[in-house]
Amino acid sequence: MYDSAPSEQGDLPLRWSRVEASWRRKRQKRLDLLQDLARRVLGRELVSGGGPESYENTVAESVLRAVRQYQDQRPRSERCAPPTFGECCAVTPGLSAVRSLSSSAGGLLSPMLQHAGLVKDEVDVDPEDLLCEDVRCWLSSTSRGELERHLGFYRQVLMRPEVFAEDPRFFHLLVFLCERLEELLGRLSVTSRDCATQLAKVISIGKELLDGLLPVLLLSICDLLDGPTPLLSIETLLSSIETPIDGFAKLWDLDCGRILYELLRSQHFRDFWELRSDRGDRGQTKLLDLWLELRHSWVDALDEGEDLALGSGIHQLFRSKSSREVQQQYLDLYKQLDNLIKFLSMVAHYRRLANIAGDAAMYHLRSTLHHLLQEIEIAVANTLALVSRIMEEVRRTVMNITSGNAKGATGRTLTWLGRLQMIDELSVARSATSLLEAIQELRFLSSDSRLPELRKSCQQSLQQICEITASVEFRSRCAEVPPTALLAPDVFVGDDVESPKEDQKLEIFEVAGARIGPPAHMEAAAAQPLEALRQPLPPSEASRSTPPSELQGKKCQQDEQDRFYELFFAAVLPLLGDGTSISIEQATSLLQKGGLSEQQQQEAFESVGAEQDLESEELRRVLERMARVQDGDQASGAGAPRRIPWIHGLLWDGRRLRIGEGFYAP
Repeated sequence: MYDSAPSEQGDLPLRWSRVEASWRRKRQKRLDLLQDLARRVLGRELVSGGGPESYENTVAESVLRAVRQYQDQRPRSERCAPPTFGECCAVTPGLSAVRSLSSSAGGLLSPMLQHAGLVKDEVDVDPEDLLCEDVRCWLSSTSRGELERHLGFYRQVLMRPEVFAEDPRFFHLLVFLCERLEELLGRLSVTSRDCATQLAKVISIGKELLDGLLPVLLLSICDLLDGPTPLLSIETLLSSIETPIDGFAKLWDLDCGRILYELLRSQHFRDFWELRSDRGDRGQTKLLDLWLELRHSWVDALDEGEDLALGSGIHQLFRSKSSREVQQQYLDLYKQLDNLIKFLSMVAHYRRLANIAGDAAMYHLRSTLHHLLQEIEIAVANTLALVSRIMEEVRRTVMNITSGNAKGATGRTLTWLGRLQMIDELSVARSATSLLEAIQELRFLSSDSRLPELRKSCQQSLQQICEITASVEFRSRCAEVPPTALLAPDVFVGDDVESPKEDQKLEIFEVAGARIGPPAHMEAAAAQPLEALRQPLPPSEASRSTPPSELQGKKCQQDEQDRFYELFFAAVLPLLGDGTSISIEQATSLLQKGGLSEQQQQEAFESVGAEQDLESEELRRVLERMARVQDGDQASGAGAPRRIPWIHGLLWDGRRLRIGEGFYAP
């Protein structure tokens, strides 16, 4: 048989050496490109070997689990192993006589070529394996700079599909790795303890928990997957719904796959996972309907003395009547997860509100927020309890198989046993613990005990804004005079503002429409401050013709009066009007707070010819007349007054204007 083509046999080692050399050059080129990219981005070369077997960080643990799964499922042929005899014959032209020997002599080729010195005893590591091993080495680092460099490196690899995309699953792993590193980097970047950040953390950990529970849903007591086990993640499952993926071919036709489909397609899951939604049916409860349907159909089948059908998706080891309890627990797990996702989707709405209105809004909504957090805690506890019971039954079944108390294990059973290694109960417990800790922190940040800190922080911020806006240095940089928005009732306007005394601080203030204050004061503050400005003073005060000397404004020069009116208009006009003018009714309220009678008010308006809205210049002339009246000059309407006007609730010390609580009183 070997004599039929002696020339071709003699050329075999030479031809294979060319194939092998070409393959090695290609692989070495990919390795060189990868290492060169690592040196430029990371400042070092990739290394293999080492690294811990587990991590305390749940994100790092999920990355390590994905890397292990990819390496375990990657066939040897994809690791660029030397081709078999048959493969060599298939790619080498002119070996028609030798090709017939591929089935019987495949194991003789490699030793023969090694003896000829054409193949090395050990094959160098592939780029894919080298990158995976390097991930294990550095993943324990919590340095923000280290994470940023590696995230940039993996993105650079993803931008070179012509070199590194021979295995699509390798690119899927890199995408998953980038998403997890971005999440971890976001956590390390957070330095402030605020409700918006904590709400985002609750959502992030909730997603981790759901990802960790996927192997329990798909592998614990089920037989849902075909072929090699794909990467188990929410993104992979969502992609398989739109485009078939190897391993999920039969999943969506089975009972367990149908209920998982309804979970992933529910509106609250799409809100929670921030997916674009094309459905407007928030009132639908398809998962609960299917849960009830499967619960009854499975019980009816067992009551009739039959095992569950193959279409249930349950593994053959758990289809009998003896596994009735774990079957129901498995269905109840979907119900609890549906509740948990519904509650977590509400957290996403609170987060958006916190990003807009801040901690003040979360304090205002603390009763409903704390109720929601309590429901999440209950749902997490129920979910963990069901997972524990399911896995306890799984462990009991595994012990029966390994101890010989069950029938001989079939191929499907051996596959099921191998896939159980992907269920990481420790990682699920860590995610649940982290979620409960984040909830506790969020509960504190929105509790009554944080009110003093919240009020102090708001007052300091408002004071700083007013100081900077009213400073000469800031205004000298502005092309136009900047307005000073009145953000809270107790506001200082001017330079070198001092903090108010403790007895002068308001018990209630308002930020972004949310009232902040002890519950006892909430009802007392129900009336809007602007309405108080429109209420007339009691007759005893409004009818005064000549106020006492303590109701006179401060005597000052013209330049100080100019500064007073500038700060007054900047602070009061945005509150009472549109920022440049106020109505006659609002101006009347100001004159009433200055103690002018109705006749004096009418004379003040007639002096400027005001009929509707008053511009800032007209309002100044009205207030100057009020200042002259308060100073005792009843007849003269001309000339600059010696004083600024006195208005109830406004305090002026020559440098700053303070708008106090009395400004809002009737």
